[in-house]
Parts: sequence; C-alpha cells; structure tokens
Amino acid sequence: MASKKAEEEQQEYVEKQIREAREGEYPEHKSISVAENGSMVNDMEDLKQLGEDMEEMSTNSEDHEQGIVADPEQ
Repeated sequence: MASKKAEEEQQEYVEKQIREAREGEYPEHKSISVAENGSMVNDMEDLKQLGEDMEEMSTNSEDHEQGIVADPEQ
C-alpha cells in the first residue's frame, strides 16, 4: 500500500532527525533577540542546515508517484 510506505518513510525521516539532534548534529537554537523574525534563515549555518533538510525531502512528483496528494491540493 503506497500510503503505508509513505508513512513509514516519514517516520524514518522524523526518527533520523531526532537521533541526529540528540547526537548534536544540529546547532543550538538561537535566542529570540538574535533570531530574525520572518526570515527563513538567519545565517550561513541555518542556510546549510535548511539545504540539507530540503535535499532529504521528496519532490511533488515523487510524492505523486507514491500516491500522496498535497493537502490542501493546490
């Protein structure tokens, strides 16, 4: 079943992020006074992390092949 496979992949992705966070893979959160509100990234370190996160995400085409529909469909 395609949705079961997609759910398993999502669970594995979340577990990997949790494991890496525990191992210190991700930088500490910035204080509110340092973070720039409304910005996707605040510095080069954030940009690199965002790039790594985006590379691991499936594209819409890959999701569609697995039977996953965007919610809400746009």
